[in-house]
Amino acid sequence: MRKLFVSNLVSLDGYIAGPNREIDWHNVDGEYEAYGVQMMNACGAILFGRITYDLMAGYWPTATDNNPEVTRQMNVLEKYVFSNTLQSADWQNAHVVNEPMGPFVQRLKEEEGADIVILGSGTIVSQLTELRLIDEYRIFTVPVLLGGGIPAFPPSFKRAGLELVSSREFSEGNVLNTYWVK
Repeated sequence: MRKLFVSNLVSLDGYIAGPNREIDWHNVDGEYEAYGVQMMNACGAILFGRITYDLMAGYWPTATDNNPEVTRQMNVLEKYVFSNTLQSADWQNAHVVNEPMGPFVQRLKEEEGADIVILGSGTIVSQLTELRLIDEYRIFTVPVLLGGGIPAFPPSFKRAGLELVSSREFSEGNVLNTYWVK
């Protein structure tokens, strides 16, 4: 059975993007990049919501300013995009999913293969958390206060208990906390 985990950067005040969806505050250095290579090499698939997919599909197919291994993995891994409006996905190995998310993700998790990651995609993270389908949260706290933006979880979100299993401070100030679901 495959594990489903989230790997996201979050501001100290709880936002995954600024008020205009900006992510220029992400603190991405060589140490974070090394984490990204290791993480992507251990994954077999990526889940996206439509907005995050659009952003990623507009960048990664022609990216030249990132680690080549991360770029390769972002392009070759299977990608599943949850959308009610997207008709097709042009990015390599991307598939639009317009069936109920819960049963689809449960089937993916039951398949043989490497783990599945969610990058960004706050709406599907919230929905899959409420369905108790996420096994692990890898949350990078970035040392910045945004004062507003897109929250990691909406105000209507119902509480979910987590257990801290590891914490790692990165040299440029990011802190990676890894949590399991209780």
